Amino acid sequence: MSSPTLEDLTDPPPPEGPRDWNDEGVVILKKFLPETLMQEYEACWERENGSIGRVQGWPDPIPYTRHIPLQDILLWQPLVDEIEKLIGEPPGLHLNLTGWVSTERDWHQDTYLNPPHVGDAYAAVWIAFDDIHPDSGPFQYVPGSHRWRIVTQKKVMAHLAPSERDHRWPKYSERLLTPVFEQMLADGGIEPVTYLPSRGDVLIWNGRTLHRGSRANVKNMERKALIAHYSGINSRPDMPKAEKTPDGGYFFPLKTDLNLYYGESEEPR
Repeated sequence: MSSPTLEDLTDPPPPEGPRDWNDEGVVILKKFLPETLMQEYEACWERENGSIGRVQGWPDPIPYTRHIPLQDILLWQPLVDEIEKLIGEPPGLHLNLTGWVSTERDWHQDTYLNPPHVGDAYAAVWIAFDDIHPDSGPFQYVPGSHRWRIVTQKKVMAHLAPSERDHRWPKYSERLLTPVFEQMLADGGIEPVTYLPSRGDVLIWNGRTLHRGSRANVKNMERKALIAHYSGINSRPDMPKAEKTPDGGYFFPLKTDLNLYYGESEEPR
């Protein structure tokens, strides 16, 4: 079977509009987060992950449901307000990636993680807890790629083997997406942006923006960061009703089989 093409995996781009945000497809907020929130989260991370050498952070995607410092920093009202301005409705938190090393997750858009009705009511953030070193596998993105064709879950799933359609399917999809996007970048002579933020900086990216966690030049070099994904609370009827925190932000009270992520000897905390 031949490898799928860009057209096999994507739909045409939507017309340009307010949910494009800007020409870049990202918004960067310099020195944005208060030190107190960052320190509280770092202490929680060190206690739960650093003490056992778990550099990839919590293995499951919803540790915010168990750890208040995650909610405090990711539902901080000024951050929530910035996201709401971009997606057009209150955002609800529903996914975390908490490793202090690069994810090394290759080129992809985030739209294909969702059912089609979510559309542009979606955004993700990348928070730096240090001055990010270029050898640590920095976050990279392609400016303007949010106006390219859009990867869809339905089309990706159609090209995955049945054994690849479990909770790990986004990782398996890399074998389809990576060669397609690398060829696009090479053919267009397009240079991605390597993002090297400082402590407290926040990058918000459009769900259609092509991005990746690049490979570290120094294996397991520390890259202290926190990634979170949000959907508009009115745009996810496929999720439980979003809950409002005392400070005003929303999160989706998702549940997952933690046995898929934690070994028998490890208790999820």
